[in-house]
Amino acid sequence: MNKGVTYAGDLRIYSVPSALLAHVEWAINQKLEQSHQFDWISQPLSPGSYSLEFEWKFNKSIAGKLAIALKGWHFIRFEMREASSRSTEGTLFRCTPDLGLHQATTGSTGDVMIPENQISNLIYKSMSVEKLKSSLENAIGAQWDSELEPFRIALAERGQETLSQIG
Repeated sequence: MNKGVTYAGDLRIYSVPSALLAHVEWAINQKLEQSHQFDWISQPLSPGSYSLEFEWKFNKSIAGKLAIALKGWHFIRFEMREASSRSTEGTLFRCTPDLGLHQATTGSTGDVMIPENQISNLIYKSMSVEKLKSSLENAIGAQWDSELEPFRIALAERGQETLSQIG
């Protein structure tokens, strides 16, 4: 652990069944080494499920370990970003029940970055343009984006409804 380095993260759980809420809260609190209260909102796209937006700052990276802990529950959809105060790059994790966990490196603008050696490897292994296209789409997480987008919109709309009710 480097002194003076802070890790900032953003977790968006788009849907988790109500039966798993306490388990998810426990996993987050365990990784943050402290107790937090969470404000869950119902997820209209998945009846009986809830959504959450949560941000943190911590003295060590926790996103990788938290992503692994959360993906263990099959019925969860989430997206998580984390960046260190000493780097312009970050890490993005996305998870859906059907696709599993996807990890990517992001640049300072939030765009997914694919390392040169990975691109070279994809080109070398691709026997057709369609295979290359499919491999590149997988590398940037296009399927995860497509599956999570309706849940992102629903969470944003629910958040706006909540803000409207408050003020």
